[in-house]
Amino acid sequence: MEEIAPGVYVKTDYEGANVGCILTDIGAIVIDTPLIPADGKAWVAEVAKMADRVLYVFNTDHHRAHIMGNQYFDAPIIAHEEAWREISSYKDTFIERTKSIFKKQPEIAAQFDEIKLKKPEITFTGRLYVKKGGREIEFVHLGGHTPATSGVWLPDERILFAGDVVVVGEHPSLGQSVSKQWLEVLTRLRKTSLNSIVPGHGPLCNVEATEPVSEYIRTMRAKVRSQYRSGRTKSESAVVINQMIDYFPYRPGDKSFVEKRIRAGISRIYDEMKVIYGEG
Repeated sequence: MEEIAPGVYVKTDYEGANVGCILTDIGAIVIDTPLIPADGKAWVAEVAKMADRVLYVFNTDHHRAHIMGNQYFDAPIIAHEEAWREISSYKDTFIERTKSIFKKQPEIAAQFDEIKLKKPEITFTGRLYVKKGGREIEFVHLGGHTPATSGVWLPDERILFAGDVVVVGEHPSLGQSVSKQWLEVLTRLRKTSLNSIVPGHGPLCNVEATEPVSEYIRTMRAKVRSQYRSGRTKSESAVVINQMIDYFPYRPGDKSFVEKRIRAGISRIYDEMKVIYGEG
């Protein structure tokens, strides 16, 4: 765990998304929870070393990498209203699909048998201001990555927990994105005075790290637009996978996962092109 400002902590080495903890005079505010249940319990123990109580857990979006450890914290969950809507719709198959990610690691897959999804209890749509224990914290809707994606802004420290709007060194996930909005959000961040950004995935960064994400999205949009305007179907447009696969490095054995992620992004942007250019 790294202390990036007084009382502001980040942990980037869990499988899945980054997590954070903000200490106040009366308790901690936790940002996201780990994907793997054992890591979720470990995260609870880490936070307990620093604070006697957890005031809130904030989920930056509804994806499994951010929410699977919610149940281990005895605190209300805060998230965007759309995240609540998505999590409320999850069935038992959501847990089974999560287990299937670890089918080659049965000792991890078995851990998900104890998971009970804990939904947000407090929701917002635009911006939620919290003043607790000498801290001023803003939960702010960002959008782009998903309609629910939100961040945590510390105005005094000028630190942004950006969720998956910013990722470092990996393929952004565009499967539920609003790609034009995502580009607009990143442009806005580059015009903001920030001391540091905590990305959804990858090491602590600054605004310069938003450029590769923007470039990736612009490139994907251009390639899919070209496919669409040439009259190719969505399935035919999957040739873009091979054009994008080496844009960022990936771990050996993760190729099929990355291909699936790119395919989902192609599908999403293809649908966006339908709206822009019509059904033809």
